[in-house]
Amino acid sequence: MAKNQDDATVPGTRTPEGEGPTVPVGTSPSGAGHTGAGTVVRPALVLAALGIVFGDIGTSPLYALEECFDSVHGVEATPANVLGVLSLVFWSLVMVIGLKYCNFLLKANNKGEGGIFALLGLLTPRDGGIAKTSRVVLLAAIVGSALLYADGVITPAISVLSAVEGLERISPQLERWVVPITVAILAGLFSIQRMGTSRLGGFFGPVMLCWFGSLAFFGILAILDAPLILGAANPAHAVAMAAANPWGTFAILGSVMLCITGGEALYADLGHFGRKPMVWSWYGLVMPALLINYFGQGAAILNNPHVVEHPFFAIIPDSLVLPMVVLAAAATVIASQAIISGVFSLTQQAVALGILPRIHVQHTGERGGQVFVPAANTLCGIACITLVLMFRSSENLADAYGLAVAADMTIVTILFSLYKRHTNWRTWQVGLFLSIFLTIDLAFLSAGVLKIPTGGWITILMAVSLFTLMRVWTAGRQMLSARFAKQTLSLDQLLNSLEAHPVHRVAGTAIFLTANTAGVPPTLMHHLKHLKVLHEQVAIMNIITSEVPRVADAERLKVDFIRDGFWRIVAYRGFLERLDVPRLVRLAADAGFSTSEGSTTYFLGRTIVTARGKSPMSTMSKRIFCWLDGVSGANPLYFAIPPGRMVELGIQIDL
Repeated sequence: MAKNQDDATVPGTRTPEGEGPTVPVGTSPSGAGHTGAGTVVRPALVLAALGIVFGDIGTSPLYALEECFDSVHGVEATPANVLGVLSLVFWSLVMVIGLKYCNFLLKANNKGEGGIFALLGLLTPRDGGIAKTSRVVLLAAIVGSALLYADGVITPAISVLSAVEGLERISPQLERWVVPITVAILAGLFSIQRMGTSRLGGFFGPVMLCWFGSLAFFGILAILDAPLILGAANPAHAVAMAAANPWGTFAILGSVMLCITGGEALYADLGHFGRKPMVWSWYGLVMPALLINYFGQGAAILNNPHVVEHPFFAIIPDSLVLPMVVLAAAATVIASQAIISGVFSLTQQAVALGILPRIHVQHTGERGGQVFVPAANTLCGIACITLVLMFRSSENLADAYGLAVAADMTIVTILFSLYKRHTNWRTWQVGLFLSIFLTIDLAFLSAGVLKIPTGGWITILMAVSLFTLMRVWTAGRQMLSARFAKQTLSLDQLLNSLEAHPVHRVAGTAIFLTANTAGVPPTLMHHLKHLKVLHEQVAIMNIITSEVPRVADAERLKVDFIRDGFWRIVAYRGFLERLDVPRLVRLAADAGFSTSEGSTTYFLGRTIVTARGKSPMSTMSKRIFCWLDGVSGANPLYFAIPPGRMVELGIQIDL
């Protein structure tokens, strides 16, 4: 994860103010860290990954092949077309998920984290932070993340709707209950997110294990009736279909895309489980089960083209349809979990990079990537329920599904290529990678554009709105950072000034919390400017959250005496540890910094931003930024400081 280097009083770093960046593994005193690449493969972790990561892609057989033979965007169910479509599905899963994601992208982890912002962190200059990242790269990452957020809203809505609509197969009288039941399920799904991915994965995993086993079982039964379908693995069938019907083949790519939706969540969820458990789940069960079921559906269509309306249920014996409807309903509800978990990881990374305001991120497990973001959870839940109430059926949402995934995959491919070009790949290797995978991504994206008039506009509308918020935040934050940089005074300059112009020193200790490890905190300058006095002992404290769960007390503090009663304290805490600043001060006594609790005052800064200043930003952008800055406000009690020992200083900035 990239560091957030801005001062605590700059909007976006009130985390709350005083808590510094998350440091890379090995840079904190504790040294020991973890990465996704080195995760030990335990059966329980593989099962949990099965329940969290592969729900989305695992339920695609319910509708993907059906959409390929749809009367609007599909092709006629002739034997040649059936073999051609199955060939496209086969090679899409093999090339995009099996090769690109499992063998390439999942290895590009940023200290165990995955997703588009993890790639952005890898591309961020180590000495300059996000501010020195290429403008084009930054914009591409923001666009990709906005699209993934949009997909995170649509996926649960369409997945749960398609599941509950299965009730209509039991009795048409249940149709009027579809929307109320869907809303209730979505509300329940988002309400249990605070349990964390480890516990949810342990619960969902056995259900998905049963689901994938059923996919394979019924697929094998259908293939035995028409083993000719196995020939679809030959790419010549896809080529032949494209030669006979170029436009029709291009158009159905938007439907074939549905078989790989969930791939973007695979990378975004890397921090929850690590690469190895996910790869083992994919090759050991998920991919074989998916391919067998798709081929089984293709075999059923070869035998009876009229089953194209519901090929999934066509391969299931009549006596087992009801149990499979129930299992499918459970599986599609679980499918929402993959993208929801990905949204949490994405938000955590965006906050660390300063692309989103500082909002509360709750760690739910020993892995740094196992997080729950209450604000993102609430907003996604409200948006999902709103979509259900607006469109009321999965069919109405179908054309909006997949476009965001294709665009996000395209951007990730480009960013990954840039990363590899700057690390260990030669130009010809990057060119080969792009010529294969960017061509595939652009083909899917171009076909998805055809669906914009009939539903894809929803994705674009949500993505544009989210992009605007993130872009305004980054622009305003960079502007304020530049303004603070001009006003920042080094500690040596301050001490030299105090020697030349002494101020009255009062008894006691003042501790100024700041997110910056260098320079004088604006709160200290503000205090000195208005009160014209200093305490006998002044400590500048920076708290850094380490990327390990817990830090030993012996390695927790770095305490340096500067001169003239000034100290600098750098404190490390594990991401699962509760922050207790008074306890940290007591521990600092072992390093020579001694003070009594009754004589210690803690100073925190709060920046108040208004839209009344003169800057290049538009008035509307300023107002949006000020609102976002308010959202990122901190609760001073977060530091466990007794209210009677805390002073909060406000600094107003007219943007």
